[in-house]
Amino acid sequence: MVRVISLFNHKGGVSKTTTTFNLGWVLADLGYRVIMVDGDPQCNLTGMALDFSGMDDFEEFYEKNPDGNIKDALKPAFLSQPVSLQPVKCLEVSGRENLFVLPGHVGFAEYDVPLGIAHEMTGSLQVTQNLPGSINYLIQETAKSYNADFVLIDMSPSINSINQNLFMLSDYFIIPC
Repeated sequence: MVRVISLFNHKGGVSKTTTTFNLGWVLADLGYRVIMVDGDPQCNLTGMALDFSGMDDFEEFYEKNPDGNIKDALKPAFLSQPVSLQPVKCLEVSGRENLFVLPGHVGFAEYDVPLGIAHEMTGSLQVTQNLPGSINYLIQETAKSYNADFVLIDMSPSINSINQNLFMLSDYFIIPC
């Protein structure tokens, strides 16, 4: 059974990303299989875990790894495509066995408005019924495919629909301050 820990604070710059990375590193060092999810469109966790130095690295990564990030992996649900979401191909963090990152995407925030509408309209608009559960489903399926013991979620510093969905799948919360 995977344990999901979300790191959240409504303020930026309070060490959510650093805490996520360090906690993941220690848990992996103890022998646990850990997936760190970059749920923040700033993508600092992805940059840190993959040693990116700028936007060019992200653009190159997205081109070479279509569907290898949270936004593109969720695209079928948000485009109402009749296909199942597939686990994300996570990347192992260099220098730490059993530590993986599910990369973020700078465009992930684009899903916030449709997700908020879906929360309000799921009973009346069929096309929106799967959206509220899509993030949870994707992360759970990815965790299963990696036989993960822990999923750590680095969240953005805002109270939005995406974060509400990330909270819903969490077993524990850490609020750095």
